[in-house]
Amino acid sequence: MNNTSLSFAEIEQRFLHSDVKVLSLDCFDTLYWRYVSRPFDIFTRIQHGLCPSARSKAESRARGKKYFTTGKDEVSIAEIYAELSSQFDSEEQKKIIEYELTQEIENGFLFPPALGLLRKAKERGVRTIIVSDIYYNSEQLSRLLSAHSDEIPTLIDKIYCSAEFGHGKTTKLWPEIVRQEQIAPQDIFHVGDNFIADYQKPAKLGVNAVHFKQYEKPIVNVLEQRAIAANILFPSSRATAPIPSLFHACYSVALRGDISSEKLTAWTMLGPVMYAFARFIKQQRDKIPGVKLGFLMRDGYMPREAYQTLYPQDSCGTLRISRFTAICSSFHNRESIASYLSDLLHEIVSSNERITQDGFSMIAKHLMVKTEQSKKIQVRLEELNYSAEYLYESLLADEIVQETLARSADFRSRLIAHLRNELNIEPGDTLMLVDLGYSGTAQNLLAPLLEKELDIKVRGCYMISVWIPGWHKNRAGMINPDNADFRLISTLIRFIASVEMLCSSHDFSVTEYSEEGQPTGKNDKMSPLVLPKIRQIQQQALDCIRMAAELNIPTSQSLWEAAIIDLARYIYLPLAGETKQLEELTFDINMGTDVVTKMADIQDAIDYMRRYGISRLTLGEDTKIRTNYPSELRSCGIEYSLSTFVISRYAISWSMANSTQRKQALQTMFVLDQQRTECRTINATSTFDGYFSLYIPQITPEIVVLMGKTLRDFEIFSINLVPQHSVYKESENRFSHPLKLNQDYFIDGATLTNNLVLNMSDEGFIYFRLQQIPMKSIIHIVYRPLNMKSTLTSIENC
Repeated sequence: MNNTSLSFAEIEQRFLHSDVKVLSLDCFDTLYWRYVSRPFDIFTRIQHGLCPSARSKAESRARGKKYFTTGKDEVSIAEIYAELSSQFDSEEQKKIIEYELTQEIENGFLFPPALGLLRKAKERGVRTIIVSDIYYNSEQLSRLLSAHSDEIPTLIDKIYCSAEFGHGKTTKLWPEIVRQEQIAPQDIFHVGDNFIADYQKPAKLGVNAVHFKQYEKPIVNVLEQRAIAANILFPSSRATAPIPSLFHACYSVALRGDISSEKLTAWTMLGPVMYAFARFIKQQRDKIPGVKLGFLMRDGYMPREAYQTLYPQDSCGTLRISRFTAICSSFHNRESIASYLSDLLHEIVSSNERITQDGFSMIAKHLMVKTEQSKKIQVRLEELNYSAEYLYESLLADEIVQETLARSADFRSRLIAHLRNELNIEPGDTLMLVDLGYSGTAQNLLAPLLEKELDIKVRGCYMISVWIPGWHKNRAGMINPDNADFRLISTLIRFIASVEMLCSSHDFSVTEYSEEGQPTGKNDKMSPLVLPKIRQIQQQALDCIRMAAELNIPTSQSLWEAAIIDLARYIYLPLAGETKQLEELTFDINMGTDVVTKMADIQDAIDYMRRYGISRLTLGEDTKIRTNYPSELRSCGIEYSLSTFVISRYAISWSMANSTQRKQALQTMFVLDQQRTECRTINATSTFDGYFSLYIPQITPEIVVLMGKTLRDFEIFSINLVPQHSVYKESENRFSHPLKLNQDYFIDGATLTNNLVLNMSDEGFIYFRLQQIPMKSIIHIVYRPLNMKSTLTSIENC
């Protein structure tokens, strides 16, 4: 028959339209699947002083010995462990074999479509057999399969294992099966995932063979990236622990044909993660009888939808409490205001930044300062160059403090009315706030006040919970400081804005409540062209959750670990379609401001890399923060997103000077006066895309860079003036000031075509004469060499 690779749905239809007498199924990855990334991972569970590679080497030795002594190429598991006789005696070998089989049983499941095909075969009176290249014997394999279904003894008539014949499906096993079945080859309908063993070899013999294509190519790519993510996140991966892979059966069934980036994201990240979180929420709810669940909007939207999909009988409330309304409701004494201000202002001062006008506006809104008072403080702030000390003192003036406390108490009463409307809160109740995480701002600010004023207990339930003092006492996290170290948690939340975007309700961000507790706020600024795509992702994720429930994907620590891996894969190693998807998204910071940030900008990230190279893979600041650096950099090359991933996971850093060994020496002349000059050789450093970065200290007003001694042709990307205090810091890009050609600098001895400098003579140069230099500065030139004068750079005097 013609070569064709089919999904199981297609295979079933082909079988039903056939007139065969025997249905034959491959076992592993066709009928029986494992909850791990690859078969080798099972060996990590064996322990007993036996590392996975030793188990693999023992199998290889056993196969080699058997082939050269008997001519057979398949071995039994007993023959494999016999190769370890120097480590284990015969009784110990039996125990380890039993343990390995137990691990196979505990870490596997029957693939429902394959099981369904066996049932249909029996309904039609078709004989069924299993043909497997495996070191188990038929009794062991039958035990493994029967452990997952009582139907197996009646659904399978015979099991053929290569270990019992000494030959596999690629050599002599198929002729032996045809002989034993006493049937014409074309009357056997065989299905398996190995193209050669399950399709080519049996088809050549005349068997009606079909190749089962487990996954489409995008899923293969996802699983590959997922394994990379697991190894970075968990050093124990494939050493002492397997990589959990719990949803690959869902991918095989649901993700077929052309897979949109929306569907891919939904089924490989959002669905699996929300399924895990919903299971975790249920665990926490069941620990506290009568607890009332309140999902915090907007990011609590998908957790709520996932939970109600799995547990429609459970009641839960939708709480519209934003960071803004939580802050406004939280001021109850002078110390609470002082604590808010000191935390916020110290962060600004410690980073050598200034308070901005937008920053003050946000603070004034949080403290609910009257407009006329705010204007007076604003005027004085401008006079004092936005002094943090002055702002702290002015906002703690008695009059403002009293007004803030009164307004906050009123705000809090309206928020409480909202709580009562949604959850009918009564004294003695336990309220569980459900959100993505991470420090639990709303809970931290409001829990003490709500517990006191309402006589209730407040608990938190988060997807990710960071360490804060006493976190064990009042919250739980699916990913928490007990099951994930702080670096791993930081790695996940550092660039998690895109995940938050996909979880959001995208209706409005609450900024106020009516006296009756009705929330009001600002509408989401999401583009009407983009929102339908997000809704599609969310609906597809819920479809994934339903299928996962049907497949009964187990609730365990492996489920939480798989969620960590899926989050990190999406954040740090997205596929091209997912990155493109992120370019269309924007988000607001939900603090009562109008600040909206683009989720990803690939070209901007490329430009940033051209300027600074891989040494700058750090967070930005203010409203220009790079929220999705890994996704942006993935388009530059996997090495860049991997670098960001490893930097985050293991706190690795390096200086710009050590980021590359590719440098280019350029002679630079500093004009001291009309008679004197000072010559230096300054190294430009390779960045990205063939560009080099050259920093020249502004020692004198006149500087000449003798480019012609080294380069014939080159491309100028940018020439900027940078304050010295910002060089090599995160703020450098923001404080860089572009210099103008023929005003701040001149190019001589070459032909200029746009940004190209061509045919520069040996005496050609770039001449800088800056008119005004308000502070110590650095000239930063980013250029790309096109033609060199020599492969070796001269370091002669000017």
